Amino acid sequence: MEVIGIDVRVIERIARIMDKLSNKLMELDVYDKRFYPPSSDPAENVLRYFLVMVAIDHRLSRPGKKYYACINNECYSGADLLYRLGMIKYEEEPEFFSPSRLSTLTVDEVKSWLSIGGAEPPDLLIRTYLLRDIGIKLLKLYNGRVTNIIKQSNERLHGTIEKPGLFDHLRVFRAYEDPVEKKPILLAKFLIARQLFKPKDFLDVPVDNHLTRIAYRLGLVMVSGRLWDKIRGCVEVSREEDILLRMIIRRAYRMLAEKSRLDPGKIDDHFWLMGKKICLRDEPPRCNECLFKQVCLARKNNNFMVSEHKYYNTWYY
Repeated sequence: MEVIGIDVRVIERIARIMDKLSNKLMELDVYDKRFYPPSSDPAENVLRYFLVMVAIDHRLSRPGKKYYACINNECYSGADLLYRLGMIKYEEEPEFFSPSRLSTLTVDEVKSWLSIGGAEPPDLLIRTYLLRDIGIKLLKLYNGRVTNIIKQSNERLHGTIEKPGLFDHLRVFRAYEDPVEKKPILLAKFLIARQLFKPKDFLDVPVDNHLTRIAYRLGLVMVSGRLWDKIRGCVEVSREEDILLRMIIRRAYRMLAEKSRLDPGKIDDHFWLMGKKICLRDEPPRCNECLFKQVCLARKNNNFMVSEHKYYNTWYY
């Protein structure tokens, strides 16, 4: 029998720690010019940049092939390298992010853009398709302007048939169709932090692979039975199992935001940076640097020191 559940006691402990040590939580600088456009740029240009970059922000590394490179004596990996290359392109050729340009992109152009040294992201054909899809549909449905999506979102993330919200509009794009809404939530998080969108409803935490791994290790979510055996054995889960796991993990982080009374964006910042710097997947975790080392389930019981569950065949996260 398979059981998946949220451990409310663990969430309450983590929430108390986060509330008490809120000044020590790591935060993402959404105005860091290495990765994101300056605030002085036209809103349409900034919106285009974030819509495009979040659309291809998924599965950048594979086992044995890390997405890593050094540029001007500074080294980047994963999403940092993706957004650094994004900003280099944005500064050199802002029109690259225009719908008309996106709609005609070739695989070779995307490969040239996102590859550097020995670093090359997987599934270049899919990433090209996702970008072309955005360009074509922006032109056909929104008069080529991301600003029109914002205007038509009625200050809501989730709306109604009569008054759709941001996520309802985003679902038309293949890159943003994910039922767990990782990319829509991540995009909304950036736009809210940059004061480009001010929704009236609650924003969840975008469940990426770092947050999934940490949820298992801390014990926010408990899994048993054959599904836990798959996670521990690094056996690939099914699409339905992946969605089920991530939906429950998303709910766990929502409960953590409610109990800690912290902004979901701030919670995501800390756990995402924690996953990149402390609670590592391919190297021993740096537990002494972790704010939650006294309550971490995996630190007490090595059986819970798992990676995120394995599910590679996706462009959702």
